[in-house]
Amino acid sequence: MSQAAPFGKRGEKAGRHLPIYTDTMSKRKKERARQRELAQDFSGVNLTPGSFHTFYTKFINLRFPMKIDQVLELRYLINHCVDHYKEPVHTPNYRQFRESLRSALDSFAIDNRRHCERMLKILSMFRDIHYAHSIASRDAERQGREAMDYNRDEYAKTVRYGLFFTFAGISFLVLWLAQPGAHLVIKLLPAIYFWLALHSFHKRRGLDKEHEKLTLEVNDVLRRRVESLNWKTLIHKLALVLGYKRIPGVEVFDVDVDQEQIDRSAYH
Repeated sequence: MSQAAPFGKRGEKAGRHLPIYTDTMSKRKKERARQRELAQDFSGVNLTPGSFHTFYTKFINLRFPMKIDQVLELRYLINHCVDHYKEPVHTPNYRQFRESLRSALDSFAIDNRRHCERMLKILSMFRDIHYAHSIASRDAERQGREAMDYNRDEYAKTVRYGLFFTFAGISFLVLWLAQPGAHLVIKLLPAIYFWLALHSFHKRRGLDKEHEKLTLEVNDVLRRRVESLNWKTLIHKLALVLGYKRIPGVEVFDVDVDQEQIDRSAYH
């Protein structure tokens, strides 16, 4: 009986740590839930070339099921944009693009003709937005790199000026010391040249900071650039979100909501 007490005390100590462990796990679950909800929230996202990276990254990484209001909001965003989208002229290149997408849609078993045509228009819109996004991204990269090159040229020029002013200041200082009765101008020139040299070398700090800022901006442009579209995943997610395809076992939204309301939102 005397040996049971220590075991009981250890059990009490272990039990005291359990709420801390539970609270930590609860905070982690809440944070994961918050991050997932933010990842599925398209309320502040526009489907434009400037924000295409944000939309595409969020959309391509969607995880189901989603809240019904998030699904309807995403449907509205896509349908609103495609309703105002004008398809390009049906050139041979564009017709070939449509035929390749039509084959992909057939492989996804999207048989409804109306759904198929709607999907082709949406995918065409994505291609045009991505093309405009790529052009704008490359223009921004080119401008950033030109600014970086100009910055380095100014940096080298500043160094040359600094060395020149330093050499000139030393030269006039030696001339002043060599002539005991030197003119006042000769006495002032060393101070002026040394001040100019100090100003030139001090200017390098600002140029270095500017170069770091430009480097970060160019890296951000490269990071936010969507190099290519994953058409297979894009079609798959679009078909599920818009209700053009249902996969057994995959719940896109809450099954308890009005199905008629969900079906109407596929086009409105």
